[in-house]
Amino acid sequence: MLLFTRACAAFLLFLSIVCSVFGEGSAMAETEVSQKTSTETAVPSLNAASEALIKVLQDPQSREALIEKLLQIPAVADQTSDGGDVASEKAQLVAEQAKESSVRAKHMGFAVRLGKYTKFLADEIEASFFKIRDSLQGFVQFADGEVQVQRAAAKLAAFEIFVVLAAALIVFILGQKVLVAVFKRYAVQVTYGREALRVFMLVLTTIGDAATVLIGWAAGYGVALIEMGDLRGGVSLMESLALNAFLVTGLAKVALRFVFAPERPVLRLLPFEDTASTYWASRLGLVVSWIGYGVMLGVPTANLTVSDTLGNAVRVFVVLLAVIYLLSLVHRNRRRVGSGIKGYGEHLTSELAKGALARLSGFWHWAAYLYIFVTFGVWWSSPVDAMTIIIRSTAMSILTIMGGSLISVMVTRAIIGGIRLPAGLQESLPALQGRLNAFVPRILKIIRIIVFVVTISILLEIWGAFSFSGWLESPTGSDLVGSLSSGLLVLLVAFMVWLGVMSWVDLRLRAHSGHVVTSRVRTLFQLFRNGFTVVVMVMATLLALSEIGVDIGPLIAGAGVLGLAFSFGAQTLVKDIITGAFIQIENAINEGDVVTVGGTTGTVERLTIRSVCLRDLQGTTHIVPFSSVTMVSNFMRDFSYHVAVIGVSYDTDIKTAKLAMVEAFRRLNESDYGNRILGELEMHGVINFGDSSIDIRARIKTTPGDQWSTGRAYNEILKQVFDEQGIEIPFPQVTYHTAVPAVAGAVVAAAAASADPVAAQNEEYDSGEPAPPDSSGE
Repeated sequence: MLLFTRACAAFLLFLSIVCSVFGEGSAMAETEVSQKTSTETAVPSLNAASEALIKVLQDPQSREALIEKLLQIPAVADQTSDGGDVASEKAQLVAEQAKESSVRAKHMGFAVRLGKYTKFLADEIEASFFKIRDSLQGFVQFADGEVQVQRAAAKLAAFEIFVVLAAALIVFILGQKVLVAVFKRYAVQVTYGREALRVFMLVLTTIGDAATVLIGWAAGYGVALIEMGDLRGGVSLMESLALNAFLVTGLAKVALRFVFAPERPVLRLLPFEDTASTYWASRLGLVVSWIGYGVMLGVPTANLTVSDTLGNAVRVFVVLLAVIYLLSLVHRNRRRVGSGIKGYGEHLTSELAKGALARLSGFWHWAAYLYIFVTFGVWWSSPVDAMTIIIRSTAMSILTIMGGSLISVMVTRAIIGGIRLPAGLQESLPALQGRLNAFVPRILKIIRIIVFVVTISILLEIWGAFSFSGWLESPTGSDLVGSLSSGLLVLLVAFMVWLGVMSWVDLRLRAHSGHVVTSRVRTLFQLFRNGFTVVVMVMATLLALSEIGVDIGPLIAGAGVLGLAFSFGAQTLVKDIITGAFIQIENAINEGDVVTVGGTTGTVERLTIRSVCLRDLQGTTHIVPFSSVTMVSNFMRDFSYHVAVIGVSYDTDIKTAKLAMVEAFRRLNESDYGNRILGELEMHGVINFGDSSIDIRARIKTTPGDQWSTGRAYNEILKQVFDEQGIEIPFPQVTYHTAVPAVAGAVVAAAAASADPVAAQNEEYDSGEPAPPDSSGE
């Protein structure tokens, strides 16, 4: 990103130097023309006055000011002069017409105003084309022979220019060769050295490069003085013009060589290839030479040796050809440069830089077109002051773009990276960082948009397209900026208040030594947090709207009417809120409690003023509105009981079973569950005679919420004790009896006796009934 910024700055520096050449050359031409004949450059005062009056009447603010000035002219009632009366009547007539024009302009539609501005722009463009055509008439006059060349002056000028430029170029070329030879001695150290060494050597060689230009310029002056034969005589005007053109052009090329470093690739800071560096240095150097020597030398020479008309034509021709060449140069290389910028961005690690360069690769040539046209427009509108205007505008534009980009990059990094709090503060307030990162990035995005708008506005003011400072000083601008600033300040203060209250709530809900946060306190603070957030949001929104000029009276009245209508149509919701408020006041439910509400049992996960969120044993979430709650059963108040109902068989000694239950409780109390038990075992005794068991009940008092885990542990230990003492835990049994008829039974018994008399006797003994007599009668 730094290299890209340097590249942009260097490119703008080059264009500013080119524009300075425009301004200086045009200033020199105008100076020479004014020295020769002042009457040819004078503009008719009547036309100038007409154009000024038209511009004043077309500008609404200027028109209003003119009306006020005209109305302030005192009417001289006692004036007897007819001329005075006529002038007064004319002034009043003009004032009335201007006032009517102002009234018509106020009631004029947008389409009409747009049409007038479009017409004005078209007229300006047409006038500029005619002005260019008239400026180029000097070539036609020269070709037709209307203006003649002063041959003696032309030959002398050509000789003087050739001598001094040849001397300056020869010394400059020799100096460049010496500089290259010196640099080669340190090329290896620079190649494997640090970045700071590269920058230092680049600055040092640039100073040497500029020194060769200055030495060549001094050599040219020396030759000019020797040629004159008398040092006191000085140099001629043509020699001075030629050497000044050589100096300015040479320094401009030094700036190009600093940026592209075509012959010093190891010192090149920007990511240019050798071929691309040589290409751009040579092409832009050609433009610099063409403009520098054409405007600073060609135009004055034409003025002095031919005529001012031809000099003006040469000036326009040089600048137009340079503009056309620059536009074509940008157009031919738009895709290659765009792909190079995008390719360079792909090698960067910062996603922000990648995105910025990817977007820049698509519209860089449009920015270059715009800069070229704006620079040409500035030069065309005021060629004498073009140098000062363009240098100042370019420098301020560079500073503005770099400042806006720096602020935007910092803001974007803060948005992406988020807010990082110190470890100690984050440990004390763990939710503070999340709240800041939820709100601050949105504020930073608004700030980034403001920075972009302000940067564009400042650039427009720098180039004279829009008076941003004037708009800020106007009533509309000051009111708008003041109202927006007040609104943003209200939102910022509201956020700070909300953040402070939320941090205070977090501190109150944070358990520390000597302070335990109860479930009731946590629930009440949670409700307070939600309610305070709603109140702050509503109040901040209303106050911000009031600050930006919105009348909040109708909004409040409308909200009241809407609330009344809503209350009639949402009686259930009102019942939810009222019931929820009383439930919280009575401390019936807290977060983390196990409750039964609306026929649903579960753990309270979230509690609002309108409903309660439960999660049951299977993990299902239930949201129960308070309007459906008629009774609340809370299992987590003060203490809890585990009720153990144990069934034993009928042949078990009851006293032994009770002692076994007490032994199981003793073992439970000695385990890890002992700190959850609040008292001794409450033995209630036999409570029921069941079908297959006798039920004995006992109760264990535990801390709130531990009755279930304690009961499960007690049951496990009681099973072990029962197994050790041989106490049977009965289970339901079923005995089936089959009914057999008497005749069938006798037949079966007889058959069995005849087959096995002993078995029959045993069966008779087992059944307890006498066996029937046998057939023999014994």
